[in-house]
Parts: sequence; C-alpha cells; structure tokens
Amino acid sequence: MTNPMTNLIRVGVAGLGNYVPEKRLTNADLEAMVETSDEWIVQRTGIRERRIAAPSQVTSSMGLLAAQMALEDAKMAPIEIDLVLCATVTGDQPFPATACRIAKDLGVTNAGGFDVASACSGFVMAAQVATSFIRSGHSRNVLVIGAETLSRILDYTDRNTCVLFGDGAGAAIFTSLERANRGEFLGGSMGMEGGTEDVISMPGGGSRHPASLGSIDQRLHFMKMGGTKVYRFAVRVFADLVQGVVEKYGRDDIGVIIPHQVNQRIIEAAMAQLDLPMDLVFSNIDHYGNTSAASVPIALREAYDQGRLKKGKLVVMPAFGAGLAWGHLLLRW
Repeated sequence: MTNPMTNLIRVGVAGLGNYVPEKRLTNADLEAMVETSDEWIVQRTGIRERRIAAPSQVTSSMGLLAAQMALEDAKMAPIEIDLVLCATVTGDQPFPATACRIAKDLGVTNAGGFDVASACSGFVMAAQVATSFIRSGHSRNVLVIGAETLSRILDYTDRNTCVLFGDGAGAAIFTSLERANRGEFLGGSMGMEGGTEDVISMPGGGSRHPASLGSIDQRLHFMKMGGTKVYRFAVRVFADLVQGVVEKYGRDDIGVIIPHQVNQRIIEAAMAQLDLPMDLVFSNIDHYGNTSAASVPIALREAYDQGRLKKGKLVVMPAFGAGLAWGHLLLRW
C-alpha cells in the first residue's frame, strides 16, 4: 500500500516581515498613569517599553506593512499568493475577517482568506494551517500574518495587564521548499486546556456577554488575566515543548529558540528548568512587551536580520496563551 505521507510537498519559508508603531510607551510613562514603577515592571516582566498604534492605525494597516516586507523579502508578487491567514484577537471589526482587508489592500486578487483567533498561540497555529494547505497541494503560496492592536482593549487602570502588552505585526510567506530554499518546516504541535475562559480573556462583546450598558459599566470589554496560573502554565508548557525537540533532535541541533514574548521571567524560569543556556533564546520583550499573535513573527524577522538563524540549525518557536492553548513551530534553517 502506498504511504500518502511520502507524497506530501516539503514546505519552507520564502519571506519574513514585521512592523511596529513609532510611538513608545515607556515604564516611566506608565508611572504617571497607574500605580506602578519602572523597577516593579522590569523586575517582574523584563519589559522596559512597548509600542502603541497611532489613532489612525488598525490591525489590518499594521499587518499590511509586515506583509509587504515579507513579499519583498520573498521576491514574490501579491498575485502569487493564494491564501491569506491573519492570526489576531483584535481584528478591525468582529467580521469580516481582517485577512480579507489585508488581502484587498495588498493587491492579492486570487486568494482565499480567514482569521485565526487563538491569541498568543495564533501565529504558530496559523502557520501550521498554512503548511498543511501547501503539503497537501491545495495551496502554493500562503501569507501568514500575526497582528494585534492590544492597546485598544487594555484597561489602563489595571496595572496587572496594561504594563504587559503592546501593538505590532509580523508576517511570513510559506511555500514549497523548492521555491523557498530556506526555513524548512519540520513539524509543530497544538494543544489546549479547556474550561479556562476566565484566565486570559476579554469577556465582553460575544454571545456570552453581548455589548450593553451593563457590560461597559463592568469593564468587560477590557482584557482580564489571572497572573499566577498563567505563570505556572507558561513555564510548564514552554519547557515541555522545547524538551520534546531536544529529545528528538538533541541539544546541539538547536540554533535558536524564539518563544512567544510573554514575560522574560517566564522564559528564564523555563530555560533553567530545561538546563539550557539563555543565549539560545532570542528575546525582544524589553522593547515591545507582549504583542500576542504578533510576537513570534516580529521576533523571527528580527532574529533573521541579526543573523541568529543559522543555516542547517533548528529554529524552535513555542507559544502559549488564552484558551489555555499552546503550540510550537519547528523549522530547519
């Protein structure tokens, strides 16, 4: 019997892009807005500043700029894209999909598109959807965007959330390895712990708590988070995902770990648990904070620009967040 897995197309990365807004919101700025301090924020999170979208910017406009950079990097025309995926929980509007807006503004005229709403795990999950479409032969070139305007759903009277998050976008183009010639997709994972809707969420605006005067008065349209449980969950999942790669490929095969930029202390705790050196990790959380679905692709492009993606070495991208959902993406550069 023929094994259908042997007929799958090998997938690689053709182009990378990112964009962050110009406005910086520093810890000193936050000291004037909420009861906090630079020392308190840095000690607990490692964050020193984050980027905030201008009033005229929305998730699709930032995603568009990241996508344009990725297309240029791939030396690919918009018409060559046949699927657009946007990982976001802060889309321009509840529907239609933000992916459709980006595709129109980008000049993609021969493609389908939809959003993936998996918060901080969104990009690694959308990327696995993209690779599945390509491996099966359904699509040739898939544009995957992670973009968030989290500043629009933050309560700047709640120091437990407002100090953590920022805005931005990242993008990657997946295609056949023959066309891409770099960043071969080796695999990934997805998982979740259901029944955790209250741990990281924006309660208002859906069918459970429709928008009303009451939901506004209760501030349900802002992000809510239970910090201690998130910390334990993130350290455990980060360590488990990377350990799985180590067991299969060995420590020496790992070139760089580019995690979801959740919290520097979480990253450090997980690496200590793994007994792996911190210099394996690419982190930019001190500059951008947690940008949810945008964090991995923003960091991936920056790591590429800084020469951290070594030819022949593994690039490990674990992510975890609301849901409580997690996953990872594994490339050999």
